[in-house]
Amino acid sequence: MARRKICVVTANRADYSRVKSVLSAIEEHPDLELQLVVAGSHLVDHYGMTVRDIERDGFPISRNVHMELHGNEPVTMAKSVGLGVVEFSSAFYDLKPDVVVAVVDRYENFAAAAAAALMNIPTAHIQGGEVTGTIDESLRHAMTKLSHIHFPSTELSRERIVRLGEDPKYVFTVGCPATDILLSAPRYDLKKLQDEFRSSVKDPSIGFDPSRPYIFMVQHPVTTEFGSGRAQVEETLEGIAARAHQVLVLWPNIDSGSDDVSRGIRLFKIAHPEFTVLTLRHMPHTLFVNALRSAKCLVGNSSSGIREAGYFGVPVVNIGTRQSGREHGQNVIHAGYSRKEISEAIQRHTEHGPYEPEHLYGEGNAGVEIANILATVPFPEVQKKLHW
Repeated sequence: MARRKICVVTANRADYSRVKSVLSAIEEHPDLELQLVVAGSHLVDHYGMTVRDIERDGFPISRNVHMELHGNEPVTMAKSVGLGVVEFSSAFYDLKPDVVVAVVDRYENFAAAAAAALMNIPTAHIQGGEVTGTIDESLRHAMTKLSHIHFPSTELSRERIVRLGEDPKYVFTVGCPATDILLSAPRYDLKKLQDEFRSSVKDPSIGFDPSRPYIFMVQHPVTTEFGSGRAQVEETLEGIAARAHQVLVLWPNIDSGSDDVSRGIRLFKIAHPEFTVLTLRHMPHTLFVNALRSAKCLVGNSSSGIREAGYFGVPVVNIGTRQSGREHGQNVIHAGYSRKEISEAIQRHTEHGPYEPEHLYGEGNAGVEIANILATVPFPEVQKKLHW
């Protein structure tokens, strides 16, 4: 019997961490053939050219899909989706996969799911059924309806997918694949962490010292609040500065409004030369895990605060609407966009200190489970039928 050709799409640093263990498991499975399509900000130098990480990890890339239009505005993001549908269609036409795997809630992966559905290719969706804010909420549920096989991270997400009318026999609760590499990442001692930061920083005079308490900030633009990114991130940084002496900042993602967030970070650094702000466009995943593990607190609106931080009990201050509704542990508290509210939340959290770890999003075996299901599940008909 011919091996099933599984075409996986990854479009940025975040969804790569959510699918890396799946790629390994597909490669190792005797009945599967991996086809990897790399797209989006992976191929943009301004965002770290993270395709190099994929190449260093040894995964063979079947196609590169260039789809990002410059501008970081809603109109360019919408046009990038249109270009993505065109380019993914060409890639799928050439590769002829048996299944396309679309990940999470990104607009790039939405373009891939739309192209596959229109080409009558069975589509599998990882991490559907979750509830959040911004445009991701709509795109995620749209991808569920475009897909035929579903791999939610939690039982509550599975229930939501079934309530959307999807066939329960094709909805498999497997946990989040990002948990697989999170739990398998080697732990750095302080010297190793310092060495890794030094190698990542072009300007060693920045003064950031991971042996001293620091706050880790990851804040992305909220696409449905376009135009507010600069003010929002400035409030966040002012709130952090009131409670800490140094902050590690991971650059925002490519969504519309990211230039506003980046500008706010730069202007804050100019206005506060006395405050240590280390900004990195990209962090290798193992460094990210160890930086998160060692942080006094994670502040921002990244899903890593909702998901990964809980495995280490790191206190998290989640800001604004981007993660509204997501399941989270006791380590997460929510704040609005005012510096006063953010500062007070950080103080409450840091006074509490680390929390007990909680494993809400799986136990580290999602990649293998997904590969085994993709190898054995009878393919559903591409004609969707509601199951109420």
